[in-house]
Amino acid sequence: MNRFILPGTALVITALTVLLLTHFSSFHTSALNQKQVMPVILHEPGLELSNDNIVDALHSLPLTMPIRKVEWNESAMSIDLTVKAPDTKLSEMYLNIADILSFSFSNTINVNQVKLRLIAEDKWLGTRHLLLAADTRREDWDNSLYWELQNTGEAPMPDMIKQRLHVIETILWKSQFGVRQRE
Repeated sequence: MNRFILPGTALVITALTVLLLTHFSSFHTSALNQKQVMPVILHEPGLELSNDNIVDALHSLPLTMPIRKVEWNESAMSIDLTVKAPDTKLSEMYLNIADILSFSFSNTINVNQVKLRLIAEDKWLGTRHLLLAADTRREDWDNSLYWELQNTGEAPMPDMIKQRLHVIETILWKSQFGVRQRE
């Protein structure tokens, strides 16, 4: 009888471990299956951007629109995103804007201003046109704007967001995305 105690105990402990791990993994997968999207923190807060690391830092962002140009000047970052497809959705553009601003102001210590432009590129004609520009400062940003941009969907950008982010929409933006000029 004593010779079965050690293997029996090991078997019980193994079975309990399997049950606990299965239980914990179900919590993990149920959290992943939730529909709510959370901002991705790619770097620890406190990253100091410089000319040496700005390309690597931006490359790690989950952007769906290509970066055409990026410049770093003291505490200001200028970045141009290219809108290549004419059927690019507003929600995609808003999310790219939100990801760049969230990264810049929430994950870095030395970015105080982001000058962001969306540029439409026509490969057939070889031309580029400014669609939208934003000149946002650190004190204008808070994470609630990330959620506002994400939840705007295909609707025009709300005036409150335009004011907080200092957004200027060109006539081409307004005509392309059905936003009428207010008189």
